[in-house]
Amino acid sequence: MKIAFIGGRDIHLLGGIENYMFNLATHLAADGHEPIVYCESDRNHTEYVNGFKVVHHKSIGGRFLCKILLSLRSTMDALRNEEGVEYFHYNAWPPSVWSWIPRMFGRKALLQGHGFEWKRTKYSPVQRRIMHFMEWLTAKMHGNIIVVSDEQRDYFAAHYNRRCVTVPTAISLPDPSERDSDILDRYGLEKAGYFLYLGRLVQDKNPDYLIRAYKASGIVGKKLVIAGSNDQLPDYVASLHALGSDCDRVIFTGAVYGTDKNTLLRNCFAFCIPSTIEGLAITLLEAMSYARLCIASDIPANREGLGDNGIWVKAEDERDLAEKLLDTTENYASLSHLEKANYERVKRHFTWDRISARYADYLKSL
Repeated sequence: MKIAFIGGRDIHLLGGIENYMFNLATHLAADGHEPIVYCESDRNHTEYVNGFKVVHHKSIGGRFLCKILLSLRSTMDALRNEEGVEYFHYNAWPPSVWSWIPRMFGRKALLQGHGFEWKRTKYSPVQRRIMHFMEWLTAKMHGNIIVVSDEQRDYFAAHYNRRCVTVPTAISLPDPSERDSDILDRYGLEKAGYFLYLGRLVQDKNPDYLIRAYKASGIVGKKLVIAGSNDQLPDYVASLHALGSDCDRVIFTGAVYGTDKNTLLRNCFAFCIPSTIEGLAITLLEAMSYARLCIASDIPANREGLGDNGIWVKAEDERDLAEKLLDTTENYASLSHLEKANYERVKRHFTWDRISARYADYLKSL
């Protein structure tokens, strides 16, 4: 099968959607399929990665029009220049507005929802209303919708009377032969000596609540590492740095990738995901694959990932989060069994070999 993936950023700077496209395309190519990944970039360029083609298109149209305009360009490029593309896979709502074009030429188009975009606090109230309308519009436009969580599947059934199929995010199990990078030394960290937040620095993921809760907990034996960045919201990032500036145990690393990221995950005491909303976070699945304790907000997406194995906190509840950080530190022995349970759960349900096979079966059913 020849598949065009449209709607992500540069796959070399792996965010959630980019991670999904990169890994899914890698496994599809290994199974003999022919994926083409179109991505927003700082350059116009074509390359081959892990056996599949990547087409970089330089950003245009500013922050709010870029995805829509690049989606049109990618759609037309795939139709004109890529012979035999059977499937057009659009990531999230804005890029999918052009899905009617390949359908006019007898191709199959599908939309993948990665979360409830209109709930995200990075958007203004007006923008959130627009995103909610776009969700409604594209839900009505698309006959083929896949989502990354059962929560989204049930939402579409209830609100739009649409049947969606869950094809969740996934991970590759860690390579046991991989050696640690020197990132622990660079930041003065010790194995099992820190809590880890790993993700984009945006309000709906609540890194500010985590910093305040950590400071309020009074914990001194373990540090808090905030690994992430957000070039689009520099004021919010600056506010986080200011919030942690009076505590030398709060460490900011910026965005981390590759071996640095794996090293932080492998050696953290516990992974923290205090979000108000999530799709099904790849970072959570990665932490589970390293057999880490996971302190997670009690929201449906995190429940889907962790099952019964989470250390649960109320979303946006600083006091509850502080108490759980302290309790995890003081009562590790009674919680350590969750580490193996997390690894076994992710191995059983959320590896890319399983998910790529499920995705391929879905395409064949269209």
